[in-house]
Amino acid sequence: MEKQNITDFESDDSQKKGTKPDFRIVQPDRDQDGETNFRSVGAMWKNVSKAGNEFYTLKIGDLRLLVFKNE
Repeated sequence: MEKQNITDFESDDSQKKGTKPDFRIVQPDRDQDGETNFRSVGAMWKNVSKAGNEFYTLKIGDLRLLVFKNE
């Protein structure tokens, strides 16, 4: 993969306030009765860079990661 600058992957509409994420990130857990619960821990949004490249932004708590398709 060609080395690219992080600014190549900035999106004009990345995580606009109120936009629904494309994916929710959940963590499986069990309650006192042994029932499975899913706790929401983050979200992932699809973006398109100014250069036209598709990527996702994954947010879990304060952590923010860029996710790219492995081609």
